[in-house]
Amino acid sequence: MPFQIRSCSDLSSFDLARFLNANNLSFNNLDWFSPNERFNEPGCFAALEDQQIKALLSATPECPEVAWLRFFHAERDGEYARYFKALFSEAKNVLQGLGAQSFFSLVPYDWLERLLRSEGFKPTDTIVTLQCNFSEVSHAKVDPGLIIRQMTYRDMAAVEAIDTSAFEPAWQLNRSSLVKTYHLSTWHSVAILEGEIIGYQMSTSTFDSAHLARLAVDPRWQRRGVGHRLVEDMLDTLSAIGVSSYSVNTQASNHQSISLYHSLGFEREDRDILVMSLKL
Repeated sequence: MPFQIRSCSDLSSFDLARFLNANNLSFNNLDWFSPNERFNEPGCFAALEDQQIKALLSATPECPEVAWLRFFHAERDGEYARYFKALFSEAKNVLQGLGAQSFFSLVPYDWLERLLRSEGFKPTDTIVTLQCNFSEVSHAKVDPGLIIRQMTYRDMAAVEAIDTSAFEPAWQLNRSSLVKTYHLSTWHSVAILEGEIIGYQMSTSTFDSAHLARLAVDPRWQRRGVGHRLVEDMLDTLSAIGVSSYSVNTQASNHQSISLYHSLGFEREDRDILVMSLKL
């Protein structure tokens, strides 16, 4: 039976939210923004049949070059592959028009991997999770002039510049995502040397657990203990308010990052998530 593809921005936010909360087949990216906050963005579409929502898909850019699959929800009627193909085709056209060159997705489910492979996606990397219980960390030797202080909103331009220079396009956060991270984090700090911000971290917490959500150091100052010092400060600060368990995610290919976390007592968990990508 044919179905219609509509932009989510043209539909009732109530109907969209109700569908998201139903018992559907669903994938949600590890995203700072909720699906509801994506409805009015380009690349967010719904499949409808007889005026009823059958599936939703959001695929939006994070930086000019790279887009991510934000979510896909489909009714459990056995037609999810058809819905995905039609919605993805529509979103891909929008992304190409916006100038995106690559499309990425986390792949935590076998059924999603099958959908993506059918569209030409290939494995690209793996997201790994590392965990530690806090114990006193040996302090890294860094420039004695290095200062760690709480981040303020006024630092955001410098933070964005560091993020862009420290990460490849696929792993960069845009200004909106960085601001969202800032507002949701429990402790955010910057590293300053000779009056210049050269690194930052942002971490969230819930009860006695915390997650190092973002850590970046200006490439000119990497491998000099700056990242180590930022994480040390985060561990000291959050342990003082009762946090005892910490987690962090990074790419399996980011050996420098994994080495840093191992040096701080983090150990890799058995919770890897496949990353797949497609050239647009």
